[in-house]
Amino acid sequence: MTISGIRNSYNLFEEAANYVQGKTTVREAISMPEEQSVNLSISEEGLRALQERVNELKPESDDIDFDKLHPVETNEVEFEHYMAMMHLSSLTLGEGGNYDVVDVMNSIMETYETLYNQIVEEHKYGDRQVSYNISGDRSLTLEEDLAGLDKAFERRLDDLVGYITCKQTNKAFANQGIDEWLYRRIYGTTDFQSTQRKIEAAKHDDYNYMDDEYIDTAVAMMKLARENLLALFDSRNYKEGAAKGIISDIMNKNADFMTKTNKLFSKD
Repeated sequence: MTISGIRNSYNLFEEAANYVQGKTTVREAISMPEEQSVNLSISEEGLRALQERVNELKPESDDIDFDKLHPVETNEVEFEHYMAMMHLSSLTLGEGGNYDVVDVMNSIMETYETLYNQIVEEHKYGDRQVSYNISGDRSLTLEEDLAGLDKAFERRLDDLVGYITCKQTNKAFANQGIDEWLYRRIYGTTDFQSTQRKIEAAKHDDYNYMDDEYIDTAVAMMKLARENLLALFDSRNYKEGAAKGIISDIMNKNADFMTKTNKLFSKD
């Protein structure tokens, strides 16, 4: 097709041709009749209409406008504090596993107190500036920082549950009643014969290695200790290092818990 009488329209038609190119199949191209040269003129109004149509047919850009993206919500604040608590606990507990649940609970409370004071100090003059791998550079308010610390504390309580469960498991394997204990752990119930075995085992060992209540008590005491510590933070009576005394006092007042702890962590 020959077009004449049109100025500055080459690029316009080239864009349209580029867009439709590839839309016609080989079969359709072969069947198209031979084109004849014609003279064609388009008004300025027609050119504008064609330009608008071409713009509509253009595919949208794949470029991403990062300024328009919404901030990504992550748990990076929580994870930062969790890793800090883990590191501090490793320093206080040491290596080799030569500690018991009392040491672990004391350590969690001490590290929580340490990080709480550190966070408050860092916000003394305003928000804390952080840089994370996912959410990038941002500002943290004191409330956001402390909320992340509380979530990290909950994670450490999950670690505490796992630690006690592993200790109970190891102790159960080393003592009588293991068959009934495993049956209960795997199937969540017990039968008459396994109940009888439990009764026989109890004659020789009065410790219940399936004692979920012991775990629940440990977690409840930790949460109470945190509440008491937070209340102390808000008072004028707070003194650094109070966390260990708070949790120790709570544990020592629970004679049943301490008796079970001594049994669970005995060397025999």
